Amino acid sequence: MNVTGETKEIPLFSIIQLEELYKENHLEDVSLTDFYVDRNQKVYLLLEKPLEQERKDIDWFLTASDYTVVELKVDWTEKRVLETTLFPLGALAFQFHYLRPVGDDFLLLGARCAYRKKGPDKNAWLVRRDGTVLSRFCLGDGIEDCIVRSDSTIITSYFDEGVFGNNGWGCTYHGEYVPPVGECGLIVWTAEGVPIWQNERYTIDDCYAISMDEQERLWFYYYREFQLVRTDFKEDLVLSLPFGGSRAFAVAPSGKEFLFQGGYGKREQYFFLNCQDETQKQKVTFTVPGKEVAVERCSLLCRQMLFLGADGVLYGGVLD
Repeated sequence: MNVTGETKEIPLFSIIQLEELYKENHLEDVSLTDFYVDRNQKVYLLLEKPLEQERKDIDWFLTASDYTVVELKVDWTEKRVLETTLFPLGALAFQFHYLRPVGDDFLLLGARCAYRKKGPDKNAWLVRRDGTVLSRFCLGDGIEDCIVRSDSTIITSYFDEGVFGNNGWGCTYHGEYVPPVGECGLIVWTAEGVPIWQNERYTIDDCYAISMDEQERLWFYYYREFQLVRTDFKEDLVLSLPFGGSRAFAVAPSGKEFLFQGGYGKREQYFFLNCQDETQKQKVTFTVPGKEVAVERCSLLCRQMLFLGADGVLYGGVLD
C-alpha cells in the first residue's frame, strides 16, 4: 500500500445545529442517541430523554426512556434542509441505540439484550410513527451496527461479546446450551425478525464495520483477518487491508474508493482509500467554507456521510 503525503480535503455542509433544534421544538434534557442517513437520503435522528434512574447490571437494558424521532428531508445537491418533522414516540421500556426506517415505520434496536430464565429480551421493536408498537423480537446481544435495505430486510453485525456470548448467552439453561445469536458475525433478517442468511464463509471474531454500495450489496470489514468483503449473498469480492480497527466506512459509486474512520488509537482521524490500481491511502480533512471541521462521531452508508461536529452541528457530505 502506498501512503501519500498529500491530504485529501472533503467538503461538508451544515445540516442542523442540535441546540437550535432542541430549543425550537421545546425538547428539554434530551440527548442524541443515533443519527442515520437512509437509502431515500433522508436523515433521521433518535433523541432520548431518560424517565427513570438507570437500573443496575443487565437490568439497565430495560430502563425506560422517552424517545423522539426527527426526520430531515435534505437536498444533497443544493446542500440544504427542505423539511423537518418530529415524531414523538413516547415512553418505551428499553434502551435503544439504533433507529432505522422500515417502510413507513421505524425499527428501534438495542445493541444489548440478555438471555434470562424466562427467555431472551426482545431488543428489536417495530413501531409506527405515532409510537404504536407493532411487534417485538430478538436480534441478539452485542450488535455492532444495523442496515435496513430497500426491501425492508435487516442486516445486523456483531462485536465480540455478541459472537462469543455474554449476558446469559453462551450458557446452559435447564440442560440446554443457548448459543449467541450473533456467533456467525453477520445475519440478514426479514422485517419480522426471521433469519434468511448468515455468514458461513468467514471466521468473524468481531465485525468492525458494515456499509452498502449503490447496488445494495453488503460490504463488511472484520477482525481477525482485517479483510474488506463485498457480497451479494452469492458471490464475494475480498480485499485484504493492511490496517486494523476502523469502525465505519463509506463506499464511492466506483466501488474502489472508500472513506474509512481511523483504526486503533486513531478514532478521531479519517482517511481516503483508493484501491483502483495500487492501493493508496490519504489522510482526510473535512471543511466547510472558511474553516476546517472537527468531527466527533460519524454515520456512513453508501456514499452518504454524516458527521457530528465538535461544535454541535450535524454535517453532511457525499463521497464522489
